[in-house]
Amino acid sequence: MLPLSAQIRRALSESSTLASLTWCLVVLSVFFGPLDISSDAETMTVGLDGQVACKLLVAGMAALVGAYGFLTSPSVRQTLTTLPPLVVMSILALAGLATPIAISSASLPTTLINITFVVFMVVALFLLGLRGLVTAVLAGVTVTMCLALFFYFFVPKYGLFPELLADGLVVNRMSGTAHPNAVGRAMVLGGISTLYLFRTGTLRLNVALPLFVCFGFAAYLAWSRTALLAGTFGMAILFLDRLTTRAGVAAAAALALVGVMGLASVYVSGQEDHVVGKVLAKVSKSGDAEEITSGTGRSEIWAKAISLISDRPLIGHGFNAAPILMLEYSQATHNAVLHATLAGGLLAGVLMLGLLFWNVFLVFGSEHLLIRAFSAFTVLSCLTEDTILETFPGPCTIVWLLCIFYPVMVDARQVDAIKARKSLQSDRFPDNVGGAQNPGLA
Repeated sequence: MLPLSAQIRRALSESSTLASLTWCLVVLSVFFGPLDISSDAETMTVGLDGQVACKLLVAGMAALVGAYGFLTSPSVRQTLTTLPPLVVMSILALAGLATPIAISSASLPTTLINITFVVFMVVALFLLGLRGLVTAVLAGVTVTMCLALFFYFFVPKYGLFPELLADGLVVNRMSGTAHPNAVGRAMVLGGISTLYLFRTGTLRLNVALPLFVCFGFAAYLAWSRTALLAGTFGMAILFLDRLTTRAGVAAAAALALVGVMGLASVYVSGQEDHVVGKVLAKVSKSGDAEEITSGTGRSEIWAKAISLISDRPLIGHGFNAAPILMLEYSQATHNAVLHATLAGGLLAGVLMLGLLFWNVFLVFGSEHLLIRAFSAFTVLSCLTEDTILETFPGPCTIVWLLCIFYPVMVDARQVDAIKARKSLQSDRFPDNVGGAQNPGLA
């Protein structure tokens, strides 16, 4: 029988090893989740190849860590019985009910993989805390950025995504590791993570600045306007406390004054239509302002998705139905609520809408800057993209689960609460908590 001190040291060592493994699994999930290296904008499919085999291996290891945490930690089990995890599990269960009549044979595996990551993310939050998880997310998207930029400049067959627009116009966007929209979302999440770690003192300026510039450049090359807008909103929320200071208010007032004067001069000169048209043309991919004013085809995509949902309003079509049923409509619903509704029926859509309202509340009601910033990104991104509940959870799904789970875990995580109180005395940021130093599952 080992003495008590030796038992404690052994437990801490085992917990540290498990935390390190969990951190690596989060990094691999962030990288491999959306990974889809292909050429010439091939049709989205789900089949067993080398990339999928790696994803399945990561998911299997995450399942083992999640199962261990579930069996050994009462706090993990308690957290899984709170409302947000139960709602996510309910959405997945409703999608699972569609298995016998699912359009895609990958529907059931997708459901099981997402259930695995719900449990795994709760365990990861207990082991790593917010800071530990965000460093893992940053590491994963940094690898994605490096590989995508390499393909873009040196292997354009895989690095360029030729997007066909109206009148036969082709616009090349950076892809490399996934669809440009997925790459763009990963890049802006990397930017938010970098700024957060800089604010909390984890990253120095000489590291954070070039890293942020690289993420910004990669996001520009991917040119996902939804991701750029959502990322900008998230970064503004991250610095909202600075913006409400006297200097921030003065700077905002000055910018507003300059903007009002500029608009006034445009209207006085009678050039408002010309200027608005030029701005919209710059923002659009094709240079045609009508592309923006028409919603870039989203209205037709949403109408098709609603039509498919009306065919099976109660049960749904299962996961991965959109790439088959919406082949001529960008192979996606381009809305998180419609995505959940198409997979699991109307009830699943209502539950997803409730979770997004929870995210909206967190944007303004959470005391943690990171949760607020990530929630802001998620809400805007989900309006026009299938951002979450991916086939293999990647950075967006992981960040979303982090946001909606962490607030219901705080009371159970006494170690993290103690660190939060200490950080209030030594750090001006209330969300400077968590990290790989946590002694283990509560």
